[in-house]
Amino acid sequence: MIAVISAALAIGTFCLSVWPARTQELRKQYWATSLSGGVHDTLLRGLYEAVLQGEAGWLDVDWQNRIPRMRRGINLILYHVGGNCYIGSDCDRFPTSEPTGDRWGKTERMLDLTDAATRKIVVDDLIGMMRYADEIAPEGSIIGVHLDNVHKLDAQGLAQLFNEFLRAVKATQESGRISKARKVGYVAKNNPSAFGQALEQKLLDAPPLYQINENARLNGDGVLDRDSRRAQQIGRRCSIPVFLMTFGSDVAYTIEENGEQPNVFVTREMAADMAQMPDISGVAWSPDEAMYHPTLFVQGSPVRQVPFGSPCAD
Repeated sequence: MIAVISAALAIGTFCLSVWPARTQELRKQYWATSLSGGVHDTLLRGLYEAVLQGEAGWLDVDWQNRIPRMRRGINLILYHVGGNCYIGSDCDRFPTSEPTGDRWGKTERMLDLTDAATRKIVVDDLIGMMRYADEIAPEGSIIGVHLDNVHKLDAQGLAQLFNEFLRAVKATQESGRISKARKVGYVAKNNPSAFGQALEQKLLDAPPLYQINENARLNGDGVLDRDSRRAQQIGRRCSIPVFLMTFGSDVAYTIEENGEQPNVFVTREMAADMAQMPDISGVAWSPDEAMYHPTLFVQGSPVRQVPFGSPCAD
């Protein structure tokens, strides 16, 4: 009898010791995205295959385009232009807007997200999107927002914006307009220095679902650009996926050739090499930045799973 009790206690202790480890398992990630029309068929097939294998699948799309068929296990992320507005009726909703001064100036204007009235309009948009996502996403899937053009905000500005969004989500769930069981979050888009600072200083009420860093590239020595390395650090500290977006129209570096210095553009092969870097969950490659429509996604490192919304490690 003593032996039986001792064995039972040993088994119980063993189960308690290994149970936390089960929540810390590593899990591969798959990011299928397009902001210019539908997601490429190759990426969609990869997404469906990934979730069937038990991997984490992220469908990141502009909700104004056709949303592909959802399957159990796919998390749905909806895009919002964020710190910009579209010229016309969209921009007319805001107190003020200014020219972007860049390649997008013919279709977009820039907003001041430090202005409370502007933030409220944006957050209201995001809540409407999350209500829609809650209706169409599979049960148990995470939903979230991919908010663009936040690269000019500092750590405090990012925290103010996303904390207001998270509080609005909670209020909407309490009112029953979004399922209380639904996990809702946001994506960290570019600006890894400010996001990293906001996380280090614990300014954000919850960490992002994942980090995107656009215009990623390797130099001639095979070293990732500075912002991508900073995104790596966020992923490592916070146990969140890091996805790099690359464009074939981006110049990676120049070389010496016959007395000239021709440009070397980011290639599909470079994207595959980037995916092999530590703490990079995957890399998407699109032929041209003028069309955010990746035709290639390469999976990278798996991510250690932690309870949803867990704070980053100190």
